[in-house]
Amino acid sequence: MTNPIETDLAEILKEIKSDQKKMLDQISDLKIGQSNINGRIGRLEEKVTNIDETVKEIKDTQKTLVSDVANLKGAKSLIIPIIVAVTASILTLVIRAIPIS
Repeated sequence: MTNPIETDLAEILKEIKSDQKKMLDQISDLKIGQSNINGRIGRLEEKVTNIDETVKEIKDTQKTLVSDVANLKGAKSLIIPIIVAVTASILTLVIRAIPIS
């Protein structure tokens, strides 16, 4: 005949082993979840890097466009003096072509 204390200890040991197995399963699930999260973080870091590169390209393009617009404004301001100079030259030629008698 078994001692009631031995029976109780055996049942307690059985419960502890069962709980231990559940804990190990949960730890395993946590490790898998952590691995998935680390993979997602890696992909997000890559996307952020790509976004940074895109923003840099956009800024460079913006600088180029601003410079081009500034150059166009400069060219626009030169058009009027060129027109005046060409008109003055034509008028000078026309006046010189008129005979003085």
